[in-house]
Amino acid sequence: MNKIILIRLIILLCVCMGTFDGYGQVKNRSAKRKVRNSYTAKKPDKLNEFLQTQWWLGLKTGINLTEAVPGTRYAVFSPLNYEASMLDKTYNSYNKVGMQAGIEVTLYHKGFSFSLQPNFRRQRFGYENQYSWTNPEIADQRLELDYTQEVSLDYIEIPFFIKYDILRNAKLRPFLQVGAYYGILSGAEKMIDVSGQDHASGGVNEFQGESLHIGAESLFLSSSAGVLGGAGVNYDLWKIRVVFDVVYRYGLHNISDTENRFSNNSLSGMGDTMDDISMNNLSFNLGFLFPLRFISKNFNAIE
Repeated sequence: MNKIILIRLIILLCVCMGTFDGYGQVKNRSAKRKVRNSYTAKKPDKLNEFLQTQWWLGLKTGINLTEAVPGTRYAVFSPLNYEASMLDKTYNSYNKVGMQAGIEVTLYHKGFSFSLQPNFRRQRFGYENQYSWTNPEIADQRLELDYTQEVSLDYIEIPFFIKYDILRNAKLRPFLQVGAYYGILSGAEKMIDVSGQDHASGGVNEFQGESLHIGAESLFLSSSAGVLGGAGVNYDLWKIRVVFDVVYRYGLHNISDTENRFSNNSLSGMGDTMDDISMNNLSFNLGFLFPLRFISKNFNAIE
């Protein structure tokens, strides 16, 4: 009987020890978990990281105005009784409207954008000059010819922009941009109108002379390059970004082909030849861009 009681006491003691040991282990694990949780590093916010980077793709179009800046000047005729500078052409700046249209691919990252904007551009400018022939024996007998020229140049242009958003947490965000461009000449035309006054017949007779419209690709280099800068604003509307900007292009070199300057007989016969010129251009652009990265269908992917 005493042995049975002793065995039961030993079994009860073992059960109690096992219970306390299990409870201690659970408590220990709980305490360790609390310590571990209190020192665990905060996980990165995936949504915030996503919003820092975005790809945009869209269409862009607009108008432009061109300034032709003459360098060395040339003329078909050589004056005999007055200075050669009197044959200089008068260039009209920013008075003929051109156009451009293309696509925009932009990578936005933390306020900065890196943008490639290939486009087709038509740039136009004009100039005027005047020739006069006078009878050295009879001063009243003279002939005056007025030449009005217009040049139209078509380029496939590849500009690269770096933009910086001045404001980053508003729907209407102004930005600044700088970059460079390279254009490939795809076509060129030249138009000349001639008018004049004939004083040789005892009176003043005004007349409209010949007009000429020709292809002029051979008169210009096959490429054009320069730097650019400007400013604009972005406006986020639903999942579309509307962009308006103004860009100034500064040409870095002469675009006239020096080897073919006098090669066109039609132009030379009418008394016209190209000066060395570089081009500056002011363009006004409107674009519509679409985001390429989304988190979900309900998320408006705007930075």
